[in-house]
Amino acid sequence: MKQRLFRAVSVKTASALAVGVVASLILVPALAAGDASPENTVYIKDGKQGLRFVAPEFIYSGEELGVLNTTNPHKVGPHTFSLVTQESIPKTAKERQVCFTPKHICKAIASWHGVKGNGPVKKNPAKAGEPGWDTLGSVTEKGDSWFTGEKPGTSISQVVSAAGGTTLYFICAIHPWMHGSVEVRPSPVG
Repeated sequence: MKQRLFRAVSVKTASALAVGVVASLILVPALAAGDASPENTVYIKDGKQGLRFVAPEFIYSGEELGVLNTTNPHKVGPHTFSLVTQESIPKTAKERQVCFTPKHICKAIASWHGVKGNGPVKKNPAKAGEPGWDTLGSVTEKGDSWFTGEKPGTSISQVVSAAGGTTLYFICAIHPWMHGSVEVRPSPVG
């Protein structure tokens, strides 16, 4: 099964990237939706407020955190849910515009997935650190990441293995204005 993640395209709107997306088959058939409760799910949404993540304020370490793509990938393209350091998140229009060039976080995220040039996704999810959601990546360090592919309704659910007191920051490498965070609290059990 192969996927194509990113290829450069020209775009003229301020809210769009200078990056396009091509994807074919999804590589995550073994990843089940529904393992995380709805309140422990990050939703990828589209609507009047535009493309965005809608995330819980917090989750307990050891709980399942799900990610569900509710957008139409044939209309808006696929997404990534990529854990990154807070400093890696592009803050300005210029930073978002160059995000998919060398030495920037979106290009780094593609490499975490094994993408070379416009080639296929070879690792999905891209894992770093302990099993589950725990590792924030940067331009120089790999983080945990999932690529949604082009099928509607795709999802992933993994245990949050990050320690309580951590904040998980995340971004969509394909749409770098999309980002958010979830506070990880210590498990109330144990």
